[in-house]
Amino acid sequence: MKKSKFLVVMPFLLALLVTGCKLNGDETSVPSAAFFVVHASPNAPNVDILVNGGGLVQNFAYTADTGYFFVTPGTYNLKVNANGSNSSLIDQNLTLSAGKYYSIFAIDSLSKIKTAIVEDVLSSVGADSVRVRFLQFCPNISALDASFYNANDTLNYTTRSFNDQNSNATLALYKTIKAGTYTLDIKTPPGSGTIYKSFGGINLLSGKSYTIYLKGFDGGTGAQALGIGQVVNVE
Repeated sequence: MKKSKFLVVMPFLLALLVTGCKLNGDETSVPSAAFFVVHASPNAPNVDILVNGGGLVQNFAYTADTGYFFVTPGTYNLKVNANGSNSSLIDQNLTLSAGKYYSIFAIDSLSKIKTAIVEDVLSSVGADSVRVRFLQFCPNISALDASFYNANDTLNYTTRSFNDQNSNATLALYKTIKAGTYTLDIKTPPGSGTIYKSFGGINLLSGKSYTIYLKGFDGGTGAQALGIGQVVNVE
């Protein structure tokens, strides 16, 4: 596993051992529960992430991800603070169920920052294939269609809107396509076939599972420009 680390969260209240890593398919047992944190709020500062009052990561930058943390099933308090601040941008309780994996994205603009909690339904991948899902986390773009394609395969999504998997969990499911280098076309309005933005060079390596998400602001510049983020859930 990658990025392994250990952390005791609030030992005076809870004897909880937390370990973080990416999955590589060689795990001998399923963790009780696992969660993964991604900073996807375009104009939010670097943040500190706390669980049950204990520091999980510090100075966490936009588009960074933690890898999975394995924990005992239960309810946990998650705080997201501006780096070095005791004031919380996000303060909420999360219930993590036994045998399940979750990705927790900090999304939206700083003034509206919130979490998008997505269950990661992971499964094995064939030697020449990858598992992919697409999430729409650009808060100010209209509904859109999205297409991944290369000479060997195509994966289409229709009428996707901001954070839409929150109301339809099936939109967060992975789909299997052939490994390779893909282009992602964003088309709006839905059904028009009009390409609004195109992102090339998306290299999807065999045997892995990926989350590709639309990030930034439509009309944004620099680091906040409309773009794509990529998370490797299974390595």
